[in-house]
Amino acid sequence: MATVSLVVMESGSEWPGHVGDYANLVAFSQSGEKLLLRTQEKLHALQRDRQDIRVAVLACNGETTDDETEGYRTRVARALLSAVSGKTLGRLVLSASGRASEALRAELLALADTLSAQVQGTTATVSLRFTEESQP
Repeated sequence: MATVSLVVMESGSEWPGHVGDYANLVAFSQSGEKLLLRTQEKLHALQRDRQDIRVAVLACNGETTDDETEGYRTRVARALLSAVSGKTLGRLVLSASGRASEALRAELLALADTLSAQVQGTTATVSLRFTEESQP
């Protein structure tokens, strides 16, 4: 079984630079319901192709915090967590720009806390990262 890293990007999000350059990287960008459906389709396709997802990253738009976006963001994060939580040392990383709004920071912190509680007793981890602005 091959191992891949999956990066799911909300429209308007920044590339999570901490991911680096993986040769086995799958990445795509959408928003709302389309992002959720594309994520579910990709997870099923990778599973069908016997690809093992060890690292999943959800790159979040730095500004959007409305209820609808938050709902889809949570559902995408849960789907990604499900994909990595059964793996040895699986990792889910929630990522946003270092310029993210305070409202988004609070939302992501609460989401990371909720998801972390779900992986207690496993080797999976949930982390939250705010990318640093690139210097000119």
